[in-house]
Amino acid sequence: MAAEFLSSVGVSYQIDRLLSEANSEIVFFCPVLKLHDSVILKFQQADQRNVRITLLFGKDRGQTKGMRWHKDFKNLRILYHDKLNSCVYRNEKELIITSLGLEELSSALTFDMGVLITKMRDRKAFEDGIYEQDLLVEQSEEVFAGTNFEKQEESSNPEEIIRQMPYVNYFGIEDRSLVNGKVKAPSGKFYYPEMELYNDGTIKFQGFKKTRQRHGEWIFYTYEGFVREVVIYENGSYVDKIFCDYENPAKCISKYYLLFGLGNSVKKLFGKEIANLYFDSKIEEFTGSDKTKLFYHTERFLGKRNMFDQPETFQQMVDQIYTTLYDKK
Repeated sequence: MAAEFLSSVGVSYQIDRLLSEANSEIVFFCPVLKLHDSVILKFQQADQRNVRITLLFGKDRGQTKGMRWHKDFKNLRILYHDKLNSCVYRNEKELIITSLGLEELSSALTFDMGVLITKMRDRKAFEDGIYEQDLLVEQSEEVFAGTNFEKQEESSNPEEIIRQMPYVNYFGIEDRSLVNGKVKAPSGKFYYPEMELYNDGTIKFQGFKKTRQRHGEWIFYTYEGFVREVVIYENGSYVDKIFCDYENPAKCISKYYLLFGLGNSVKKLFGKEIANLYFDSKIEEFTGSDKTKLFYHTERFLGKRNMFDQPETFQQMVDQIYTTLYDKK
């Protein structure tokens, strides 16, 4: 089932439902910060449920002047980006793209339309929407942050990150020891590790900074754990992007990226630390005797059946996935 077209009434209804049903996250983008009273009420209710709320606005930076409704929120973060020109609303399961602003939610004065995208039915479009939102959030100016909404920069602990970060030697770093919060590479250069997690503890993205700028490969993962894309930076500047297209056999995925995804799925499904998971690692050392749980999770994500023939190591598992995806014989 594809995305759903929404009429004016449908947009208002779905935004209201999206707010009411949010369990962990609300991310609202709207150029005009003026909010209808019903939206503020839903935000208050979500805040009381400890749902993290990100509200990003655009156009005039001074829109917050005299605004007081947000002062007591603990889980709200308000951001500003001068280039924002779209209304995009989502929670952890659904995303709405529309022309309807939050000040017009119950208004009959305008005729607005929109599209509803769900994670269950439109996984790629949903994840693409999250990526674009995350990218804009990263480039935005923070205007307000509630007491429970810590900045990633403030909450990051390099020692903890490096203990959790998998496949460090893939990035040319063998030694996990830190010097003043930085990892020393064989070249002698120092890199600052950064990793952000989803609410369930799986990795959202990982990479390294050089002189506080993103440098080298940054791995971005889907909520299911698999690698979504790899973005390559050079001293903070964007260089290239590698999409992991599991549905297009003409674009083979690196076996390393498959391994990264399997490791992250292990973290998601079994709550295991995966710093030492590698190609030659025994699957049962991380899953216990219930390997089939990982097999089923992988087959479901890739949309394939009967992919595995009793693999014992992650190398065998990766090879069998590769055969299913790309071997036409």
